[in-house]
Amino acid sequence: MGIPILLFRLEGPLQSWGERSKWDYRDTADFPSKSGIVGLLSCALGLEREDPEIAALNRQLSVIVRADRAGELITDFHTVSTDLLLNAEGKKRSGAGTIVSHRGYLQDASFLVGVSGDGALLQRLKNALDSPVWPVYLGRKSCVPSVPVTGRLTDTYGSLREAMENEPLPTRHDERILAEFDSMEGDGRLRPDLTVGPRQFQNRRVAVRTVYVKEGET
Repeated sequence: MGIPILLFRLEGPLQSWGERSKWDYRDTADFPSKSGIVGLLSCALGLEREDPEIAALNRQLSVIVRADRAGELITDFHTVSTDLLLNAEGKKRSGAGTIVSHRGYLQDASFLVGVSGDGALLQRLKNALDSPVWPVYLGRKSCVPSVPVTGRLTDTYGSLREAMENEPLPTRHDERILAEFDSMEGDGRLRPDLTVGPRQFQNRRVAVRTVYVKEGET
């Protein structure tokens, strides 16, 4: 018997997992962020943005993501009238004009997510995914899943990496499969995607974690 793992799929026409978004540039990372996954689970649980349990979930859960279809990066352009925007003091901006906002998306991507942690907590998260308090979305509210985000619990595997290496691939997948997971050796790339404080936009606090991306043939 292995460790308890919760598996679920994130797939849709568009996904967006912002990592360094600021002002009128809203990027997307090439993998779902840990804070985004925890946010999705928190949404299913019905947790408010300021709930301290969200930061606790970041500490209690380990996450791995397999990109079965990495998707194509696209940019959408939105126009916003400055008449509708407020300045730092909460007052209307002086002058009129239009701001062009750049929004990054992953098109036609499909990810398998594995989450490990306490068995009772994983069962609670599975129940929440199967019957969410609030609808879940893929990074942004406009990004609706094309397949149900339902969880499956398993104790077949001894580690998250073993699960990703042995879970069957979907019918449509890339020839080269990518997986992202926490680096235990400290090498790899840095991702600012650990929520350590309130999730309100103006007070959001994040920490950096080190991740490793592995490539594998199908």
